Amino acid sequence: MEVGVVGLTLQEARLSYQEAMRAAKVPFRTQEQYGQIVKRLERQYPNRHFAGIKTSDLYDFLYGEDGILLGRAAKTGVSYRAALRSFFAYGQGRGWTKTVTVVPQPPFKASGPKPEWNPTRLNEAELIQLLGRADHPVLRGMVAVAIGTALRVSDICKIQVMDVNLNAGDLYVWVKKTGRFDAMPITLDLEEELRRYLRWYTAETGATLQSGSAYLFPGWQHANDGGVLGWVPDTSRPCDYAWASRHLSDLYSECGISVQPRERWHVIRRSVARIYFDMLRNDVSYDHALRQVSALLGHLNSKTTETYLGLDAERRARDASLRGRRFISAAAGNVVSLPGRKIR
Repeated sequence: MEVGVVGLTLQEARLSYQEAMRAAKVPFRTQEQYGQIVKRLERQYPNRHFAGIKTSDLYDFLYGEDGILLGRAAKTGVSYRAALRSFFAYGQGRGWTKTVTVVPQPPFKASGPKPEWNPTRLNEAELIQLLGRADHPVLRGMVAVAIGTALRVSDICKIQVMDVNLNAGDLYVWVKKTGRFDAMPITLDLEEELRRYLRWYTAETGATLQSGSAYLFPGWQHANDGGVLGWVPDTSRPCDYAWASRHLSDLYSECGISVQPRERWHVIRRSVARIYFDMLRNDVSYDHALRQVSALLGHLNSKTTETYLGLDAERRARDASLRGRRFISAAAGNVVSLPGRKIR
């Protein structure tokens, strides 16, 4: 793989780096996180050599006009910089470059209160519109699963055909962030969409529900059909995140839905969480509803769930508990005037 200091591409460097992490038994979640961050750098600078990446390139990648850390939390920046430092330290140790690549710090230190970010949340009609306008079978299937389960797209991509149990009404999912399996209940809406998708899937790929490790949402490979080059599903590998995100972004535009920069699949996840929470609040207490939504999202901390729901959830609970009711006051008939007191 190592073809010399000058010739080593970012992709070759990343693959070697990931192999080294696996050999060193780096925690799985760290391997996944660091690998994804370096892969984003690779997509930013395709066909670039490892030795050719300078500090200025990393600055543009992190903080430039379309930098991946713009609008992100400080903790996210710490993770990205740590991944890049690890990657370039490994490469320098292997002799892939003769210079030290410095991972830059943010140009400005934030001061004062953190500005409130208002992420996009869709209503039920908009989610249904998204599903209806998704013409590509794979995209529609992924949107249906996202709406029916509120799973992260990284977990949706890794679902295999054998994980779908329509008879039991379960979808078995390996949740990468928690490091454990979860049997997600299949709603009636999702069952109908899965059956529709699987008819296309089996006809197009030849795979069945007993097809072992075949991925439910496959990747793509070049094929030559009578001299005509095209793309065909490849069930041996999962759907690529970049493909899924690009097509979902186009779908938002087709539906006339405006989202924040870099918002993609998490819009659906947040929206489903909020709709589910509002539905539960009609029948159970705030805390009970919050716990159930936390279970849906796979959150270990309810504060994370409250962030997903947004401040409006707490404001609504506050308004409902106070509006039109007595709070800290005597009965209206017992109010006593206090002469001479000035109200400022």
